[in-house]
Amino acid sequence: MEAAESLEYELQKEVSNIMIQNYITSLHREFEMKLWENQNCISSLNKNWKEKLSQIAALRDELSAIFSVVSASESGVLSSHGSIDKPEELNFLKIKDDNEPPITEKTADSGEFVLDIPDFSLLKRMPSEEVTNFLKSEWLKLRRQHESELHEKTEELFRLKREFARDRALLPLKKERELEIIKSKLLQTISKLDEITSREDNSYCDYYDDCEIGRSKERIRYLLHEKEHLQGLLADKRTEAKNLSSQLLDAQRKMAQHSRSELKLVNRVEKLSRELEDLKIESHFKDLLEMSILREVFGNYENQIDDGNQEETFLRHLLIEKEEQLSIMYEDRQKLKYENNQLVAIAGSTLMQHQEQVDLVNGELTIFREKVCEQELLILESKSESNSMKSCLYEALQQINVCKQEIHGLTENLTSMSIALEEAKEQNASLGATIWELKRTSAPSINNHRGQAGHLEFALVSMEKLSKAYSDFESRLTQSMKRNEARLSNIICQFNPLAQQVAVLKKKEFWYKQILEIKCSNLQKAEAEV
Repeated sequence: MEAAESLEYELQKEVSNIMIQNYITSLHREFEMKLWENQNCISSLNKNWKEKLSQIAALRDELSAIFSVVSASESGVLSSHGSIDKPEELNFLKIKDDNEPPITEKTADSGEFVLDIPDFSLLKRMPSEEVTNFLKSEWLKLRRQHESELHEKTEELFRLKREFARDRALLPLKKERELEIIKSKLLQTISKLDEITSREDNSYCDYYDDCEIGRSKERIRYLLHEKEHLQGLLADKRTEAKNLSSQLLDAQRKMAQHSRSELKLVNRVEKLSRELEDLKIESHFKDLLEMSILREVFGNYENQIDDGNQEETFLRHLLIEKEEQLSIMYEDRQKLKYENNQLVAIAGSTLMQHQEQVDLVNGELTIFREKVCEQELLILESKSESNSMKSCLYEALQQINVCKQEIHGLTENLTSMSIALEEAKEQNASLGATIWELKRTSAPSINNHRGQAGHLEFALVSMEKLSKAYSDFESRLTQSMKRNEARLSNIICQFNPLAQQVAVLKKKEFWYKQILEIKCSNLQKAEAEV
């Protein structure tokens, strides 16, 4: 019986040894596969980062070219400002004169003077002297009205000249201020891009990869050393079991039961240590992925900060739960230690070894806490960068509001100009009708009264000049409307990229939320399995 029991015990030990060896080899293979996958992921991230750096360098060159063009245009504008003042003044005065309505139109609108033209049948029946007297009286009225309006126009002309001189003195200062603001913004963006490109991130990633490979090799060595240590412990336990089996069968049974409980505890502790190592590896690779995402998408700082805060709270909860589990395990271990001291003195040595393993786990937990502190520092730095980005976004919103106000003013000007154009068209049509009727009625009387024909021709020439002035005004008005429409289209084209960026940021936020939910569900499943 004793020989059969000893053989069964040895067979159980050998089977357990084989199972432990197979488990360790499978862990080694899985770790090598994970390491290979992570190396491939890191190499792809390095390639993407290089592409982003090249894009940032190209954008920096474009900004420097724009800055040189702005500086060159500023020097050209300042040099040509003095030579263009007089022609601008003349053009401005011409535009002001053209924008005024004709004399007959103004008098008709205001109600001060209206031509009292009788029916053409009465004019035909009237004698030539009465017709001439009527035309002379109408001509004198028109002349007086023209002189009064000419006086008003001269006063308004001098007033507009004074206003134009005042505005012309302030215009170069405004242009210089705007150009200085644009230059400062361009220099700030160029300096930021230089800082980004000057960072040696690729070398950091390579060094970080080498460090990770070295750490993985050290962990593999540590696992092999632990395997040898466990094999030595198993050999010692075999010899001790043989010695004890020769002494007392009852003691062997108790020791077998106690060894089973110890193996369960060892397996439980090893399982917890492996879970901790897996959590460390997962958190480490999570940190690498988060850093790469932060470098690629540096415009979305606020969402990434929120994600970092949530992960920090989640890791703290994990640490608290693991500490509670370790405290419970430590209490159970103390109870077992007390029972083992009563049963056998050998159990004390095994419990001391378990205590050393617990100390190693505590050391690893302290290292993990230090890593969490480093992550908090990184989160604070990203918060400061997000605040700077918020200030830039606030300035961009202010510029958008200014552009909206300009668009509103331009639309109001367009509506007022369109109304004035329609009124001018109606007045031009009425004026053309009167000119045609005067030409038709004055044709039979020209042969008899050539002196009166000179006055009529003068009136017709003045009316034709007025019609030409109206056509010039209409062409200028259409040109100004086209310029305003082009400006509106440019402003709309500037707003479209901002709307696209907002849509892209919303999509990335939704993607990050999905990733976070998946990670939380995976961790909850792992905790449930534990």
